[in-house]
Amino acid sequence: MSISSVKETFAQAKKMGLELSSDGKSWVPVEELVVKLPPEKHKQVRISVNKNKGDSTWLQWIFQIGIVALLLVIIGTFIAARLIYEMVIFFMLFISSLGGSAFG
Repeated sequence: MSISSVKETFAQAKKMGLELSSDGKSWVPVEELVVKLPPEKHKQVRISVNKNKGDSTWLQWIFQIGIVALLLVIIGTFIAARLIYEMVIFFMLFISSLGGSAFG
């Protein structure tokens, strides 16, 4: 058996969770060393999301008020544009009703 095939055999056995026994005659499950720490040595990390819910509700209100304000600005812009359009039309009709001409 060549060295590369031996290495392949050991790699395949490792993937399967096996290792060669101490006498070298059989394959046995890999024994892993597990260290258990006493409970007081464990570090616990707690992450809380939205612990202070008051902040998130204020942000929601601000966002909603901002949307309403934006809609009012858009509606106001359309109203102003319509008024300016009507004023221009009125002015043109007024000038033409006087019989005047813009060309002298």
